[in-house]
Amino acid sequence: MPDPVTLGALVAAALSMAGEATLKGAVGEAVKDAYKALREKVSHWAFNDVEALEQTPTSTARQAVIAEIVDARPRDDQEPLRALAEALIAALRKHTSATGLDVGRLTALEVDLGNITVTRGVGARIQEARVEGTFKTGDISVGDASVKK
Repeated sequence: MPDPVTLGALVAAALSMAGEATLKGAVGEAVKDAYKALREKVSHWAFNDVEALEQTPTSTARQAVIAEIVDARPRDDQEPLRALAEALIAALRKHTSATGLDVGRLTALEVDLGNITVTRGVGARIQEARVEGTFKTGDISVGDASVKK
């Protein structure tokens, strides 16, 4: 049986997801505002750790440290964080678009990807690709085919 997700883990994950999306520049004002509110609240107890997580948002070690700090706080300190974390996650879901393929850097002799379907968002984003062989993707379709234009 998996361990239940603690409030600290939820808060750390929300900060991490928003931090990563913010670095990619893929967020709107609602996400920025929700992120700022949660960040400010957590920074009272873990300023240096929140700063470090912003630098490496995918760091599970940084997330674990923040989760531990939040979970060690008295219940009265923790309760406002739940609403802030949930608001941030909801804003992220609403304002970030799906990406079917996001390649930051690719150097390969051969790559073969299956079909990629994105119902709303970006089908492919390739920042750098140096291919000395075959780089192949499947069909990339963006948009819901069931919706008539």
